[in-house]
Amino acid sequence: MERVPGAVPGRHIRNVGVVIGSVIAGIGILALLPLVTVVAVASNYRDVATHLSRLPGIDSGGGVKTAVVAGMYALAIWLILLSVGSLSIQPGGDADPSEASAGDSELSEDELLVLFETIATQWNVDVRSATVSDDVFAVEYAANTTTEQEITSEIGSLSGAYIDVVEEGLETERMDVTAVDPEDGTPLVHWHVESAWADEYTAGTLSEEEVLQRVLGTLEPADD
Repeated sequence: MERVPGAVPGRHIRNVGVVIGSVIAGIGILALLPLVTVVAVASNYRDVATHLSRLPGIDSGGGVKTAVVAGMYALAIWLILLSVGSLSIQPGGDADPSEASAGDSELSEDELLVLFETIATQWNVDVRSATVSDDVFAVEYAANTTTEQEITSEIGSLSGAYIDVVEEGLETERMDVTAVDPEDGTPLVHWHVESAWADEYTAGTLSEEEVLQRVLGTLEPADD
């Protein structure tokens, strides 16, 4: 108890109250994390935006756009912490936590889709839809780029986001992607990523460049 601020050795009732108060305060801070992050980064409070500027999409000077991106980061962290925290609340308090199945620690499919879109947004990719059907993760995004390098960057960003959510527990055979015209939604090109490639990358048997080359090999124009 000596390490808990406000606790006094030997004062058990006081110490219990201090601990409970600390827990309640921590829950309140966690619940407000996304909002607090947006406000702090927008105003660059105590140079918080400067400290976070190493992250993609975070400008050292703060501002509204930077704040929105930072809020996305905070929301993703909040969802993960919320999912992990919910594991401690199980029906039947006498149950042994060690008896919980491995799948209980995974994010739900809806949470994984939110995480995917959050990561894509952080990399400035405009995802229009993301759904799972028949073991296929179908994604549509607006192709807002014009050069080959920019298009490759978008493909790499979405592939990386897919690898992340597969690693977090998304169970699909592949991600089918369609790039559409940002104005009228006309399909432009198709490409896909196999989940097996994501697993090989995570295991260290495929490099980032090798995964990208495989994905680019699937690129084909949409049917007229």
